[in-house]
Amino acid sequence: MNTERPVALVGAYAALPSLRGDQEHFYDGLAGRGIADGLEIPFRDGLGADIRWLAAQVRGRFTRSVITLIPGTMVRVGACGTFGLASGDHDGRRAALAFLREARIAAEELNQLTGEQSVSAIHIHTAPSKTAVGAMFARSLDEIAASAPAAGPWSTRLVLEHCDAYAPTVPGEKQFLPLEDEIPLAREGGIGITVNWGRSAIEAQDAGRPLAQIRRLVSEGLLEGVMFSGAGPAANEFGGPWADAHLPLTEDEPTSLMDADEVRRCLRAAAGAFSYAGAKIQAAGDATVEERLTTVGHVMRLVSEREAAPAPAPAGATVRP
Repeated sequence: MNTERPVALVGAYAALPSLRGDQEHFYDGLAGRGIADGLEIPFRDGLGADIRWLAAQVRGRFTRSVITLIPGTMVRVGACGTFGLASGDHDGRRAALAFLREARIAAEELNQLTGEQSVSAIHIHTAPSKTAVGAMFARSLDEIAASAPAAGPWSTRLVLEHCDAYAPTVPGEKQFLPLEDEIPLAREGGIGITVNWGRSAIEAQDAGRPLAQIRRLVSEGLLEGVMFSGAGPAANEFGGPWADAHLPLTEDEPTSLMDADEVRRCLRAAAGAFSYAGAKIQAAGDATVEERLTTVGHVMRLVSEREAAPAPAPAGATVRP
């Protein structure tokens, strides 16, 4: 992604109200207040019940959004422990490749409906849990690169989102490959890597792990993005200890270890080396639209504090389809 500053990205679905009218007001607020340039959009079995309604929400205001496969991936991993692009099981890996293709087709449809580059990237992952095989992920990337549609190249690129790695001594949630294994895979595959703050903290139950991983990826020339999603060691209204519960900043959820200073440290470490940064956090179930916007805005205010100098896209970000 070649922009003058990192795209401000919001995983709005984590804080989205349940009623459609409120959802529209929420999107209006994200755009009207300049909180978000783009969205992180979940892909489960499609882009929601009404893709035309989604197109109406993003058209003209949320460009260069990202589709994340993690919601649908975890549903499938839960139903079939061999599902994933890094699966050693032939059927599980083929199913993951087909799932990715469905998402890319949906992204093309959304872009066509809006007439814009509404979606520019797709987050992929080194599933399945506990049994992922790096060589199988590399094979998946090779097959993806060799299977571009006849009509021309995809309008979306792939980004590897690092999730908590499997460790026998840590419960974890996603339990995919460690960053040390993902780095050579991403480099060979010509794709960048995004850090999710909460998932990196969860893998070591250590609030310092995200910053260390950001620094490592900057040094490797592979950092694509940073998504701020909190985590912490105590149970709270959003989930249990060290759950991937998308906690807000400490100021909004005291059990969250993601405070303003830590966000600033991560952004300073990533300066000039990444394409997008943003927030994916929950809000209380009974929160009003205004309260949800305020909570998300607390993170995005930190993201927008710094003006990034123009920088080239991270190494490999646009090499592979």
